[in-house]
Amino acid sequence: MSNIKERKVRTACFAAAILLQLTATLSLLTYTARTKHYAQKNGRIVNLACRAYDPYNPFKGRYVRLSFEEANVDKSKLDAESFENQSKRGDIYYLRMEEGADSLWTVRGIRAALPKQDGNIYIQGQTYIHSLDTVHITFPCSEYYMQENYAQYVDTIQWQDFNALQPVLSLYVDKKGRCIQKGLSVLDGTVRISIEEYCKRHIRT
Repeated sequence: MSNIKERKVRTACFAAAILLQLTATLSLLTYTARTKHYAQKNGRIVNLACRAYDPYNPFKGRYVRLSFEEANVDKSKLDAESFENQSKRGDIYYLRMEEGADSLWTVRGIRAALPKQDGNIYIQGQTYIHSLDTVHITFPCSEYYMQENYAQYVDTIQWQDFNALQPVLSLYVDKKGRCIQKGLSVLDGTVRISIEEYCKRHIRT
């Protein structure tokens, strides 16, 4: 009788472990879709001005490496609640983002912990004191992947010309400050379009 009970317990534990794995896998598979839906519904799409990270080789493989204009922030522009002590390199902080009139977002505050809902949008980032007056910030999502033929085309663009297109990376931001890339856009003349559409137009011509 005890053997039957033991088998039932082992079977139940095995089934529970399988269910847990399936749940975790399903959660990972649907995370992107859930984050996009949440960000769109709650207006949590952040646009960051960026430029080519490496001026001599902006594209490596199938992705472009980007740096952001908000990577170095003047401490005088941060709110009074921002951390006062120097942070260690690599510490995770939450960046309070603020949208400007040009639809680009800037860092206006830094928190050691994610605040409770206060109406602001926060992005997880790594920070450290760059100097007495500047905070250096490492943003997530700095590598933008593209299909091979588009990457090959943009690889032929001089870095000055690429940055002159005023690239902007748009991000979906979830309630925990985690980001998923929405897209990279550039100016084609006076019209802002996706980098993929820009490549398609210029490859065709």
